[in-house]
Amino acid sequence: MAEYVIGSPGDALRIGVLPSAFNPPTIAHLALASAAERHARLDQVVFALPRELPHKSFEGASPKQRIDMLRAALEGQPGRAAVLTDGGLFIEISRELRNLHRPGAEIFLVCGKDAAQRIAAWDYGGGPSFADQLQEFTLLVGDREGRYLPDSRWGERVQALFLPDELAAVSSAKLRQRRRRNEDWQALTVPAVARLIEQWNLYR
Repeated sequence: MAEYVIGSPGDALRIGVLPSAFNPPTIAHLALASAAERHARLDQVVFALPRELPHKSFEGASPKQRIDMLRAALEGQPGRAAVLTDGGLFIEISRELRNLHRPGAEIFLVCGKDAAQRIAAWDYGGGPSFADQLQEFTLLVGDREGRYLPDSRWGERVQALFLPDELAAVSSAKLRQRRRRNEDWQALTVPAVARLIEQWNLYR
């Protein structure tokens, strides 16, 4: 079951959900949330950290450190929240969030182009197909290294978000790489998160 660790469900009826490993949170995560909020007129954007990641293990920052970094990144931003989820797949996260909100709430999953391509091609075994999942949420996809062009088969259930070109190369992996190489990495996140990374001596 999803658990709010920052903020609360409140009375939100249009909820954006941005799942990620947040290792660490970056300015691209925040820009993606803002773009989704404007595009879909969202009441709330929830940053979702799975307790178990579906395609990677926890390395670098611990789950608690990631939540603390999210808390620092979201400080003073109304309409932002964070949750821990049991499931790691988008359909699992969507269902967990729906159970916490009022009946009739709309769920908008938010991700980058790379994640959208991955989940559309994912082998879900006996679970619902990607097309079936889109009956339960709308997918909002931000540009990542090129414009995202939704497949016409999905209609309005998959929509593109336009992000500034300079954010295309911003990622948690790039930040960690720059930190290891003693290159400029602070610009890829917000100052409050950079201070925690320094304090905990992460990603060396």
